[in-house]
Amino acid sequence: MNKSRLPLEGLRVVELATVVAAPTAARMLCAYGAEVIKVESLRGDELRGVGKVKGAPYSDGQNPIFTVANSNKRLIAINFKTPEGMEVLLKLIATADVFISNVREASLRRSGLDYDSLKGRFPELIYAHFSGYGPKGPSAADPGFDNTAFWLRSGPLADWQEKGSFPFLPTYAFGDMATSSTLLSGILMALLARERTGEGTKVETSLFASGIWCNSIGVVTTQFERKHLNPDQFNPTSPFDNYYLCADGKWIGIYVNEYSRDRAKFARLLGIEDILDDPRCDDIVSVHESGVLPGLVERINRVFLTRSSGEWRELLSANNVSCEVMRCTCEVSRDEQAAANGYVEELEYDGGLKVTMPCPPLHFSAYERKDYRPTGRVGSDTDAVLAELGYSGGQIEELRGKEAVL
Repeated sequence: MNKSRLPLEGLRVVELATVVAAPTAARMLCAYGAEVIKVESLRGDELRGVGKVKGAPYSDGQNPIFTVANSNKRLIAINFKTPEGMEVLLKLIATADVFISNVREASLRRSGLDYDSLKGRFPELIYAHFSGYGPKGPSAADPGFDNTAFWLRSGPLADWQEKGSFPFLPTYAFGDMATSSTLLSGILMALLARERTGEGTKVETSLFASGIWCNSIGVVTTQFERKHLNPDQFNPTSPFDNYYLCADGKWIGIYVNEYSRDRAKFARLLGIEDILDDPRCDDIVSVHESGVLPGLVERINRVFLTRSSGEWRELLSANNVSCEVMRCTCEVSRDEQAAANGYVEELEYDGGLKVTMPCPPLHFSAYERKDYRPTGRVGSDTDAVLAELGYSGGQIEELRGKEAVL
């Protein structure tokens, strides 16, 4: 790969972060050319072991879950609680354009790694901090995770299923992945501003902030008449904006259709032309006020049960109807549309294990992106990085003897 074709070539990032959201923001920077040095504890990032509970490989040579957030990073292990380890970390930060961390603020302050402690020493540094609930308020010091700060606190889990039903369980780290893009955009804006001013800054976001932002329309809507967003299959906003079960047992969703404009088209496609002569079905207001909506939805569902989901998708798409078949997650890795656009790519690990990996979702006409590379063991690049910082082989071994690095 021609490095000049990577848009962030020449940028150096030091990451002191674990699990998913903050490391994924660094992973995105890395994918497009930045050199990212990931600092782990001597024990390693806990994401390395998640495959054990998720039924996926998690060895040093085969760890696809860890690879999603860490491919192409240089891996160094430092115990910065030792004086020698802290010296190494500070030397490393001194070489960086961006420092990313999700260590809690109180711990960073105790270690002298908080923004206020570093900004005088490194005035051009972009300091990106990620937290669960934000730096202020009664929950600022609480441990915040994807399920708690992003999903539970911001509303979706209470409103996205029928009221009273057991809450659905989001895919592991779904909110983390969404939030990583917010942190990434903040870092890029700070870098752009530094080009003009020469000054560094602190960039902050949190899972809670991202959860609220992603649920913005719901947060605004529920301040008025509608206090809950719980779905009701038989009382949707419109019978042409709903999910319907098909003959093959799969669901199809039809959406972004304007009732009055599209009524005649749907009447023809679904064989329910009589609604065109029924004044109760004249517009969306009369459909709701007349009480005909539940019966109309039930009738439409019987129509959808006459064909498979694939047949309905083909027919509706041919008539310019926005629709999609509900897919299982296990089907996504085999999706032809995803493969055709480079949204997934196959990666081969040690022992011949092949895994289809989701790719960073940005494409540029004039620039490239690094291909996936399997991640290594904890501290696999420690010697090389320390040598670049000026440490000799003997000094590196001395640091290991003091358990300052791995």
